[in-house]
Amino acid sequence: VTPSVVSLFQSCQSGSTYNTVYFNSGDFEKISQLMELIIPSTDIPGAIELKLPEFTDSYIAAVWDKKRQDEFSLKLKSFLSVSSEISGKNIEQMSISDWDDVLSKFLKPGSEISDDEKDAETFAKDLRSLAVSAFKTNEFIGEKVLAYVPVPGEQKGCVDLMETTGGKCWSL
Repeated sequence: VTPSVVSLFQSCQSGSTYNTVYFNSGDFEKISQLMELIIPSTDIPGAIELKLPEFTDSYIAAVWDKKRQDEFSLKLKSFLSVSSEISGKNIEQMSISDWDDVLSKFLKPGSEISDDEKDAETFAKDLRSLAVSAFKTNEFIGEKVLAYVPVPGEQKGCVDLMETTGGKCWSL
């Protein structure tokens, strides 16, 4: 993780109001809802509480080149259009369960995806990937959920993961 990405994430942790950089406010609200469905609150905080949508917005604006941003925007538009068709509702009228049904169609194996829905499916998979990456680099998750040692000790090779970390992945 580069220092600029870490500073982006830390800036997302501190502000109470967030001004979007890449997404417009309407799209940001939808992205936030979708990310919360991908990483919901359970015994650990969900995407919104961890401010993963803010991190994702800043990350896309700071790291992705213009071509990649434009492609992502086109896929977002396709996703919103297809979502409206699937639910039979206007985007603004869709409920959380409608969004969940749309994500299920694109993210669960075995769903039939038409050629017209390929960009929407790609968007859903890209958003899931962004959400998971933001989750793994979140400070709270790194220190409280994943195995974390602020100053690593000795190097031990070929050890049992259950013995060394209780089965948890190492924090980045």
